[in-house]
Amino acid sequence: MGVTASTILRYENGSIDNTKKMVLEGLSEALHVSIEWLRGETDEYETDITDKKELQIRDAMGDILKQLPLDLSKKEDAFSKDLLLLMLKQYNLFLESFQFACKNYKGNTNEADIAKVMGFESNDEYNEIMFLREITHTVNAFNDMADIVRLYSKKPEMAEQRLENLLSEVLYEDSDSV
Repeated sequence: MGVTASTILRYENGSIDNTKKMVLEGLSEALHVSIEWLRGETDEYETDITDKKELQIRDAMGDILKQLPLDLSKKEDAFSKDLLLLMLKQYNLFLESFQFACKNYKGNTNEADIAKVMGFESNDEYNEIMFLREITHTVNAFNDMADIVRLYSKKPEMAEQRLENLLSEVLYEDSDSV
């Protein structure tokens, strides 16, 4: 957290006012707890996050943001940021598709007639195919990103162009929805 041992000792022995607003706000934000809890004014442990995975996601995103700007050439920096942006955009598209697929095709018994008419052996087979159809774009996008990263070591210009093309597709989709 960037606090030296001597500073902590001074906080503990009272020679530093440890209720300073900026310090407490920063600590409460980093620890995801209330300022009142940090001050000892309440025993109620309140956090803005109730799911451990959400906390890990926030922390991981924070770790990424702390690394910016990167110590790379301008082109390398742009490539890495474009790749991150594409990953995030694709993950957002995955979330939409995954939620739809889970709600509509996991254990769904309402489409049994359609499954039979379409020639599926069972409703479960239909649900599986439809579920996979919903998320296949994510699998393909992640494969494309992996190919781009592998290509970068041999042909960076070509990798940059492929990345730019993929990114323009998701950014174009965003502009359509606005």
